[in-house]
Amino acid sequence: MTGIDAHTHLDAGRFDPDVFRQGDELGIGLFLCSNIGAFIAHPGLDEVRDMNRALVAELRRHPERLRGYCYVNPRHGRDSLDDLRRNVEDEGMVGIKLWIATLADDPLCDPILEYAAERRLIVLAHAWRKTVGRFPYESTAEHIAAAARRHPEARFVMAHLGGQAESAINTVCDVPNVAVDTSGTIIGTGEVALAVDRLGADRVVFGSDLHHVDLAANVGKVLGAGLDAAVSDRVFGGTMSRWLAEVAA
Repeated sequence: MTGIDAHTHLDAGRFDPDVFRQGDELGIGLFLCSNIGAFIAHPGLDEVRDMNRALVAELRRHPERLRGYCYVNPRHGRDSLDDLRRNVEDEGMVGIKLWIATLADDPLCDPILEYAAERRLIVLAHAWRKTVGRFPYESTAEHIAAAARRHPEARFVMAHLGGQAESAINTVCDVPNVAVDTSGTIIGTGEVALAVDRLGADRVVFGSDLHHVDLAANVGKVLGAGLDAAVSDRVFGGTMSRWLAEVAA
């Protein structure tokens, strides 16, 4: 089975082809990617559109290796939804990237999440609980859980195991439409094993957070988690492959 990295980004508007060669060595054949540009917390509508256009160019350049998450700033209202529709229906993007422009459970996100449920899109939502340095609209596991309960037909991947793995896992444990990804510099083999134990293998997916981290190190923390072969296959791509097959064309 070909592995899938469910959490990557463009780097300066491009996806480094060297990553594909490394992926071949590590068993990762497909990369799900978003473009959050220069990490501006509240990008304007034109900036968001430009970031998504750059991603479309990379998807066309590497059609066998990349799939796209449309970056959305929900504060732009109807225009955000129109840009999302265009990128999904005309450009074949398979999901939505929510970052730190708006909390995930803000009502501003409701039209976007309703559309995600309708199209069976994958919603990759940043979440990170911090003691200091948290951004004003940076979601935590509580925000992801609240959004998912309000939109039970939408499929969420909570990034970085919420940034505080055990409490985040406990928060989303009873919200079945929330999976977690394994990306994040503080996430190690123990956190991966804990997530699988408490959530089940179908709710833990491999993600690296490229290009800002090392792909091999992220593969290694899943390989080192002591998972049996069948469970490891689901984490490395089985679940995500099934989800991708269900995304409405």
